Amino acid sequence: MAAAVRRLAELIARRALTWGANWPRNAGRAWGVLFVFFVGGILSDRLNGMALVDLPFGPHMADGVPVMFEPDSIEPFPHVGAHTPAPGATLPSPLVIATDGTFPPFNFVDETGALRGLEVDFVYQTCAALRIACTLVTREWDALLPGLLDGDYDVVAASLRIPDTLPQGIAFSAPYFKTGAAFAKRADAPPQVGAGVVGVEAGTRMAAYLKAHTDPERIRIFAGPTSVYQALAGGDVDTILDDAVRLNRWLHDPSAACCIMAGEPVFDATYFGTGVGFAVRADDATLLASLNAAIKMLRADGKIAELSDRYLPFALN
Repeated sequence: MAAAVRRLAELIARRALTWGANWPRNAGRAWGVLFVFFVGGILSDRLNGMALVDLPFGPHMADGVPVMFEPDSIEPFPHVGAHTPAPGATLPSPLVIATDGTFPPFNFVDETGALRGLEVDFVYQTCAALRIACTLVTREWDALLPGLLDGDYDVVAASLRIPDTLPQGIAFSAPYFKTGAAFAKRADAPPQVGAGVVGVEAGTRMAAYLKAHTDPERIRIFAGPTSVYQALAGGDVDTILDDAVRLNRWLHDPSAACCIMAGEPVFDATYFGTGVGFAVRADDATLLASLNAAIKMLRADGKIAELSDRYLPFALN
């Protein structure tokens, strides 16, 4: 073995000396090898960014959404011209859209500083449908609507639930994602949805829904979502009801290995609202109408469902 290693070392040394002696002739070849490795590294980084990855809140496509893009760089959706303003309309370009970047899987900042998420993807699809350039910026949650009113940006897209009473000076688009609740049970439990004792967080829309649809003696109220999850994991309740997205996020955590979602999410606008939408200034009627047209088109084209499938096991359209 030692003799074989020694012969290999001698061979490598002779080859190195030969390469060095013929350096002028081999210089071009060396630079070519370095260039191939350089380009390969760039492509590797890009491909890694497109990989299907598993995050704590569930699998999604890490496709590296750019912070800014030009509308001509992407293929517009079919029938765009029939639903949206023509290029050069009165919409601002770039359209500046604010989000908070702290609400995965809808909007979040990854380890490279890039904005990602279901809502981020949808924002750029909306801009593609409108054929305008967009810039996404992040702001603290409490500053989002004040900044909109001050004119710091044109739109807020931060999973804002459309309120029953609109804030002064603010208008909301039609909903682009529905909001709902879902049941979960232990994996080894019978398949009935909402059977037995049901745990729920106090003072929530889910609690109001349960009180209207379930025997009060079967409902057990908890102070917070963590207590609700712990009760199901520990077998203190048979099922739980929680916000569908938040529940899905917990079910991907190791602490929820015991449990699975039971049935399909419940979307009832009476209790869970009509959904989330874009917020704009109330006097920006042209922009609001354009956003509503884009939302309608993207829903009809199946794009909202397609994006939702990348991040969640249920549709929000």
